[in-house]
Amino acid sequence: MSEFLRPDSRLGQRIDSTPLHRFRRFTLGLTASGAWLIGSSSAGAQVPAVGGCTTDTLTIGFPAKWMGTTIGQINVRSRRVDLLNATVTRLAQAVHQSTRPNVVLNEMSFAPGQLVDSVEVLESVRRLRLTNLVSEVILEGVQCEAGRTDFTIWTRDAWSLRTGFRFADAGTSRIAVSETNLFGTGKTVGVSADQINDRRSISVILADPYLFDTRMSGAATLRNYPDGRTWYWNIHTRELSPRDRWRGTIAAIQSRRFDDDPVAHTHTDITRRDAAVTVNSLLGITPTMAWALVAGLEHDYANIFVIRPGRRLSKTTVRRDLAAPLIGVSLQSNRFGSINWLVPNQTPTEVLIGIQGEVVVGIGHDAVSGRQMTHLDSWIGGTAMPSSNSMVTGDVWTSGYYSADSISGGNIRLSLAMYQKAWMGMWIVRVTGERLYNPDPDVFALSTVDAALRVLAPKSRVAERAVNVQLERSWRLISYQGRWTFDGAVTASYSARDRSIDEVSLTPTNPQALVVGIGFRHIRNQAAQAPLRLDIGRAVWRTKGLPDRWIIGLSTVAWINSSRTRDGVRDVSR
Repeated sequence: MSEFLRPDSRLGQRIDSTPLHRFRRFTLGLTASGAWLIGSSSAGAQVPAVGGCTTDTLTIGFPAKWMGTTIGQINVRSRRVDLLNATVTRLAQAVHQSTRPNVVLNEMSFAPGQLVDSVEVLESVRRLRLTNLVSEVILEGVQCEAGRTDFTIWTRDAWSLRTGFRFADAGTSRIAVSETNLFGTGKTVGVSADQINDRRSISVILADPYLFDTRMSGAATLRNYPDGRTWYWNIHTRELSPRDRWRGTIAAIQSRRFDDDPVAHTHTDITRRDAAVTVNSLLGITPTMAWALVAGLEHDYANIFVIRPGRRLSKTTVRRDLAAPLIGVSLQSNRFGSINWLVPNQTPTEVLIGIQGEVVVGIGHDAVSGRQMTHLDSWIGGTAMPSSNSMVTGDVWTSGYYSADSISGGNIRLSLAMYQKAWMGMWIVRVTGERLYNPDPDVFALSTVDAALRVLAPKSRVAERAVNVQLERSWRLISYQGRWTFDGAVTASYSARDRSIDEVSLTPTNPQALVVGIGFRHIRNQAAQAPLRLDIGRAVWRTKGLPDRWIIGLSTVAWINSSRTRDGVRDVSR
């Protein structure tokens, strides 16, 4: 065994490259998803250790012997990434640098000298799981003397190089590459390129979850277009537990685009600067729910002038200069369920259930119109488990500006997903819909709602209403030690848009398509980590004017309880 020891005034940090069979000696513990590892032995959790010490691992019942003891040393022992087989694993380990101990320790909200707090310990393991940097986590406690517990955090790295693409046979394409654990630091660097006929954009993403080794996280995206660029960035506090007394976020967007084409009779002049500072202050907490007051300030400035031939859903000119205080409420569930059917023979994985959400309202003075203006930004979501073999999630997003009995930049988006265990696989049903109200002329909505129509009708991405229904049945092809499965799938999706303005015909259209296909999925035993998907499909029915073409894509999609937050604080690195 080779070991690396980094001295620290507070924590003893260790990394070793112990083989997998050494790792398996733990019969009980936690996976990175918060799942409880339950061995076949009913004695399980307590293991005699050398020198009269006793060893416990975190199980379904929090070890009673840990409660009330003082935390001693905290060690980190990390296993390198482990993939399909020995050859692929060796190649992956040659290019993947192991996660540094301080990254793991940054997610721990307990430290030497403190009394063991079961809530802090459990939340720390859950946060480590949500980073997606590790594929397995086991927390081990050793007691060699009365009143003191030394902890060892055993982890295995997850593969952190992500790729994605989507293309059709008519010039519509997207390719993206990102490294989500750069040099083992947890930082993200990514590049993506999009082309929709003659429109191109290149994006660069940077994210650091541990700014200057503090509780702050930061992310930024620069998107370049032929006629300008857009910056998105945010800095926010990392969530430590539902008992956090406060949280804060600073988010901003700056956009400048200019283009004039007298031949095509088009003119684009867009300047946008939006910024918001919010602070969440805990109001109360129960065993099932925590709620907080949200307060802050925002400034929204928009000077947009877009001229294009034909009819439009939005105004040609939008001018807005709103400075307003923000007030709202945030709800966070403290309830958890478990499922064990994502991967064959997996141990149960923890899933957050219950109601969550955040509703924020800004009321201020619009300097352009001289009138009072109200800005709403909200998200409410819920997760339920009708049975041990099924799960349902539902979400509603609403946003927009209200002034003088009119709505501008309005949006309502709905999402419903159902997951059901099936023989040798699972059923998945997703329903999404969106309704726009007088959108800004630079808004391209619905891009994540119906990917099929985005490829089939790339020149009509904005519509007044849209709906997408997806049905999927997967079958397991290969599984590995209860950790992941490689599935085949048959898919069908129906997409429809109402009053979509086609930039070629310059008239409203109502495109619809029914797309069927096959796909492959790499699914892990962690409910927080979205599967990698390869999809190949073709429209078997479509409205007149839509092309007959193949659609191929490699991507990830929203998974169980992922990407759920209001639009104003969405992580721009995702």
